[in-house]
Amino acid sequence: MQLKFLKMDPADGTPYSDVVECGEMLYLSGLVSEDFESGELVCGDITVQTRQVLNNLAALLERYGSDMEHVVRVEVLLTDYTLSGGMNEEYVKHFDAAHRPSRMCYGGVELYEGCLIEVMATAVKK
Repeated sequence: MQLKFLKMDPADGTPYSDVVECGEMLYLSGLVSEDFESGELVCGDITVQTRQVLNNLAALLERYGSDMEHVVRVEVLLTDYTLSGGMNEEYVKHFDAAHRPSRMCYGGVELYEGCLIEVMATAVKK
């Protein structure tokens, strides 16, 4: 099976791929609340950051041939697990109730530049 190692910006110097395509599967690296157009982090509370992260996820999925209904697994990292309630309030707005992926949620992790949330996902291509 052929693997494709995909980067949104090959010149960004990060030591990982944004997406690895393996057959019909897409494995996405961790996403934070970066605004893809400006490259700046979107600051704010957990709701604001969760919204940005999941919008980033949707944009990457669209770019590489999938969508939110084809996400099969999500891993959520939070700086503090007490943020999970606010994260969940926004999270459920991004997934159809009939197509919610399996999920693991971790708390107590230090994340990039003060981010409150990071999300990794696995999806099937459409």
